[in-house]
Amino acid sequence: MLSNMESSERPIAPSEAQAAIADAESGRTRLASSLRLPSYFHSSIGAAIAVQIGTGAAGVANQEIWGMVVLAGGLLVFVLVAAVQLARFRRLNGAWVGGLASQVLLGTAGLASITYAAAFGLATWAALAGAGWLTPIAAVAGGGAYAWAGRRWWHSYQGAPAEHSRGEHAVVLVAAGVLALAFLVALVALR
Repeated sequence: MLSNMESSERPIAPSEAQAAIADAESGRTRLASSLRLPSYFHSSIGAAIAVQIGTGAAGVANQEIWGMVVLAGGLLVFVLVAAVQLARFRRLNGAWVGGLASQVLLGTAGLASITYAAAFGLATWAALAGAGWLTPIAAVAGGGAYAWAGRRWWHSYQGAPAEHSRGEHAVVLVAAGVLALAFLVALVALR
């Protein structure tokens, strides 16, 4: 049985291994640059985030039943838009891209996280402070910045897929969700 597992081929030379690795990396870069996003990908994600920020801020500011329904509705809009765009991407390219869902849609890329947190914080503060006119402005600005951050990540990925293709680990995503929930609880408690 062990004799069947032995290889009769000659060992690969280091120069042949380096050439094979370089060829594989070149193929990955060609594939990444040929991938296309569905139409209105970034703009629909930005709009969904703007809706989610605005409804989230309104829900936190008004903790009655209708406020929670508005908050949940904004989350539902975002989840539906994200799911549809991921399905369209898969149908268009026949592939998944590591990092697209977490970095672009869920905003775990640094710039997206920062712009989202700033916009949500400002929109929520405005809604709580009685400056409701500022809430939609912060929401739209946050959605636009989130979409821009996603576009920026996509272009970086296409130029260097090996560096940008990793998605976040489930532990990181759960930790981000717990922190967001803790933030909302703190806002509600401090009200």
